[in-house]
Amino acid sequence: GDRRDRPHSELEMNRPRFRLRRAFTLIELMVVIGLIVLLVGGLSLALNDPGTSSLAASQNTLSSLVSTTRAQAAVQQKEARLLVYATRPPIGDGERFLRYARVVVAETAGATAASDFWVPVGPPVFLPRGVYIVPFNTGGLVATGVVWPTTLPAPVSTFRTMTPARYRIRSDPPTAAADTYLWLQFSPDGTVDPPAAKIAVATAGTANSLPQFNNAAAVRGLTFRASGAVTRVNDAAGF
Repeated sequence: GDRRDRPHSELEMNRPRFRLRRAFTLIELMVVIGLIVLLVGGLSLALNDPGTSSLAASQNTLSSLVSTTRAQAAVQQKEARLLVYATRPPIGDGERFLRYARVVVAETAGATAASDFWVPVGPPVFLPRGVYIVPFNTGGLVATGVVWPTTLPAPVSTFRTMTPARYRIRSDPPTAAADTYLWLQFSPDGTVDPPAAKIAVATAGTANSLPQFNNAAAVRGLTFRASGAVTRVNDAAGF
């Protein structure tokens, strides 16, 4: 039983097996942790909870998109926009309506004309189901019977509107000619347009693919200074 009495070849044979087993255990642990992260993420998406967690996730997503937009404008020294799909159903896509956002950068600096192209940066992003970006003109874009604050400052978004004639994006497949987008633009110096921009996201039911915003207490978002500085807003009073 003395280790010194065992053949040298046997000791050498056992040592690699011990090391291999220890390394394999670490790999197993890393795989399990990775699977847990994926399962938790997949579960939260599958639940599609239109409550506080979904609002917080939407706020984080939009904050990240805003940061990307501003950074792209600074790095490329061109105008960059955050676009929100706003083509009203039934003409527009109900799945994308006020839930789909993407970042685009002007192909040339100072892009303003209808002939200018905008180039996508990264893939489009969808907000969780049950959460929508609240437009400024709620009467024209949402379902009837909506109960939402009408006095300013109301928890609504103050984007510009990109009409179909102004929207030319290099993408595959090409964007439909009738598509309308809301947009928020950063200049290379970091300033934002519109100067007092707001992005509000809220839970909503649907009627004929149109959101019904009936709970102003379930709203979060972002507000902007003209300089481009961003503030997170976690309740209706913050708008």
